[in-house]
Amino acid sequence: MIRQPSSLSQLYAWHRAALAGENPPRHDGLPECGWFKRRLVKNGPWVPVRIYIEREIDPATGELTCDEIMRIEVEGLDGGDPANHWTYLTPITRREFDHLVDYRLRDSRMLDARQRIDLSNAPTPPQGVL
Repeated sequence: MIRQPSSLSQLYAWHRAALAGENPPRHDGLPECGWFKRRLVKNGPWVPVRIYIEREIDPATGELTCDEIMRIEVEGLDGGDPANHWTYLTPITRREFDHLVDYRLRDSRMLDARQRIDLSNAPTPPQGVL
């Protein structure tokens, strides 16, 4: 039996539809691949989140050598089960994702994602143009 890997078009179809404003259905416990942002605490900073498929493909045949596994990175670290984060995620473009990763490194208040930020005490400096 030939086990073909999922195409990138299939994997990111939900994300593309969400960014296009099509409002695709979101089902609890069934995450989709893409780039996202979320807050870990109320009024906390946005953190970058990426859901992707990890797989091994035989270079000679192009077949899967094992099952495709959905993974999640929250702030660049393993986030555990993607289903635990899914309902809190807001889809963003890859460019916005990269910008958020970079911005968090430039503003020290953004590094601790579990701390609330009071913008009335210390306004956020301009982030630049996306």
